[in-house]
Amino acid sequence: MPTPPARGHRPRWPRSTTARITLLVFVAMVGTSAIILGFIARVTQGQLDADARTLITAEREAIVATFNRNGPAAARDVIIAELLIPGPLAVRLEDAGHHGVAGNLTAWPAGLPRQTEFQRIGLLRNGHDAAEPFAVTSFTLANGYRLLVGRSLAEEERLTATLTTSLFAAVGLALLLATGISFLVTSAIARRIENIANVAVAVSAGDLARRVEVQANGAGDAFDRLGTALNAMLARIETLVDELRSVTDGLAHDLRSPLTRLKARIDRVQRDGDSSGTDIAAIGTEADALLAMLENSLEISRAEAGIGRDRFVAMDLAALARDMVDMYEPLADDNGVRLTAIAADAVPITAHRELLGRALSNLIDNALRYGAAGGVIEVAAEATTAGARLTVADHGPGIAPADRDGALRRFGRLDAARSARGAGLGLALAAAIARLHGGALTLHANRPGLRVTIDLPQQDQG
Repeated sequence: MPTPPARGHRPRWPRSTTARITLLVFVAMVGTSAIILGFIARVTQGQLDADARTLITAEREAIVATFNRNGPAAARDVIIAELLIPGPLAVRLEDAGHHGVAGNLTAWPAGLPRQTEFQRIGLLRNGHDAAEPFAVTSFTLANGYRLLVGRSLAEEERLTATLTTSLFAAVGLALLLATGISFLVTSAIARRIENIANVAVAVSAGDLARRVEVQANGAGDAFDRLGTALNAMLARIETLVDELRSVTDGLAHDLRSPLTRLKARIDRVQRDGDSSGTDIAAIGTEADALLAMLENSLEISRAEAGIGRDRFVAMDLAALARDMVDMYEPLADDNGVRLTAIAADAVPITAHRELLGRALSNLIDNALRYGAAGGVIEVAAEATTAGARLTVADHGPGIAPADRDGALRRFGRLDAARSARGAGLGLALAAAIARLHGGALTLHANRPGLRVTIDLPQQDQG
């Protein structure tokens, strides 16, 4: 069996799940930030280009309209008026001989087509020392004239440079934030996982009372659900271990007396040299009691393991109750008890008929043994909204509320001295059979007496 890791043991960080989660969070945050910032830059640049295109197109259309309506002289006057106002505008209107008519450009740019909608080129305007980036449009007019209208992109490029610098700074900040957040996230995850791992180590070392810590505010995240499920599993394991200890103690107590009597009678037969019928019968009785005890223990274990669900059939619970009452009625009469069945209407249910009969038999037998003083025992079967219910009620001394949990455990006996015959397995077997059917056995006060109910849900036979 492998040795559990020591408390606080951690794998090498670069190869750990925590490292992979940290890297994943880091890459996700940086990648998301880069995509968002790149999208912003692209949209901003696109908007600047669209604004420049709109402005130069509007300017070109105004000049073209004037040219077509009033001729080259009027177009020249419009251009001169526009250029009197300092700004980012570049214009050249020239005739068919490529002579300049108006504008602030000395020549038509080399390589620029006579007609184009939108193009980026460098232009040197009159009165400027250096070329500037421009967005230009060109248009062919009547009689061989052609027109160029452009708008300087210097301000837009400065804005773009500033935006680019800001975006790189934002990416750097995103890297720092991603690093910090990824460590915070993975540290929180690591703490929750380490909590679960420490509980597993403690339980493996024998501390069955340890439980996983869950959020008190009921956050209900995946770790809380996992912790709740593990706690339920650990509680069940602790219960089973306690029951195993109880079973061991019960077997030690309950087997000692019949085995001692059995050995004494066998020794007497060997010593006296004769085998009287009385001794042989007593030996047989003790052997039968031992076999019954072991058989009941085996039946409880089989029911707890879920063995028998493949034998569920459609049956009438009321008919089972009536049959059991008919079978036990002669014994009840011998004990001066009136045994009655309250099961007139059919109660259809899907269940294991033999095991339910065994459970009901144990309950009736207990009622006859401990509740016969009341004189009346009722056995009832009825349909409920969830399925069906079996009830056995007597009018004897009953069981105190503080003793009911103990009475349902294997070898649970109210007779602490174990002077009365029996092994304390009847109620435990009936409760195990109820759990096999997905139901529950409950002890209630009958005022006076004890009322035992078995609630059974309707099973899906398919």
